[in-house]
Amino acid sequence: MKTQRDTIKLGKKKVNLMDLTGFIVKAKKNCYAGGGEKKILEDGSTLLTFQEGNFYYEDNYDGQIMAPGREIVRWKKPQGQRLWQMAYSGGIYRPYWIDEELVEKTFTFLKEQLSKVSFDSPFRGLENERQFGEVGGIAFGYECHTEGDISTFKGREHIWAIKEGDIFTQNYNGGLVIPKIEK
Repeated sequence: MKTQRDTIKLGKKKVNLMDLTGFIVKAKKNCYAGGGEKKILEDGSTLLTFQEGNFYYEDNYDGQIMAPGREIVRWKKPQGQRLWQMAYSGGIYRPYWIDEELVEKTFTFLKEQLSKVSFDSPFRGLENERQFGEVGGIAFGYECHTEGDISTFKGREHIWAIKEGDIFTQNYNGGLVIPKIEK
């Protein structure tokens, strides 16, 4: 994954894309993948937040087995200008919805993979490499593929268990939020 290495104007804000990418990686490692503090909102959804410097990050999702959500980076505060956004949707394949133990182990493995997010792969887990691991006696595999860069992208991640087969998939897309030009 190549990231543009310049400053871009997003409305009235000038944002260095390297700084933004570095912040996104740090925020992801400190929130869901890092076991960050969760807040349950009135609608029952889960919110994780992280703030550093000029950037504020939030990850809001609802559900567990099927848990669509979105991540947003804003300028400085929760109500600040949106700079970047990613939406994701997917989850556990239906035949496994009732297997609570397998679901829990799958999400433990997913968190391990998401903790590998990097500057060159700032969206989900490591890009274009099969990853393998074991959780509670179950051997898992993980793949993640993204098209695009931090400014506009789409991708898919997928988890399988060696014995059970395909268990989890998730699609994601997003990019920079560029406001309408004011006259």
